[in-house]
Amino acid sequence: MHAAHQVFLDAIAGKQRLSVTFNSKKEGREKTRICAPLDYGPLRGGLDQEPRYQLWDLEGRRKPFNVVLSADEIISITVLPDAFDPAEIITWSFKPGAWHIQRDWGDLS
Repeated sequence: MHAAHQVFLDAIAGKQRLSVTFNSKKEGREKTRICAPLDYGPLRGGLDQEPRYQLWDLEGRRKPFNVVLSADEIISITVLPDAFDPAEIITWSFKPGAWHIQRDWGDLS
């Protein structure tokens, strides 16, 4: 787990946006993105069961907007004062109870 793990969990509960700085393996450099925290846990259908931080890139201009990071890739997580609306993000066929981390997001919980 990352040192700011509780910040991440609190942001899920409060539907708060995060500023996440991480080492991008794809681009080979440090990046900072404004994201919505989605979940923490192993990826469904993943080959390994390592828990990962799953976020939605709110600044993304092209797909994929999902950002999946292991704890060692994350440099910092900072909560922002702005909230996000899960209904604006979760446009896929959602199955209730699919999250690893419990939350109260109404029908999207």
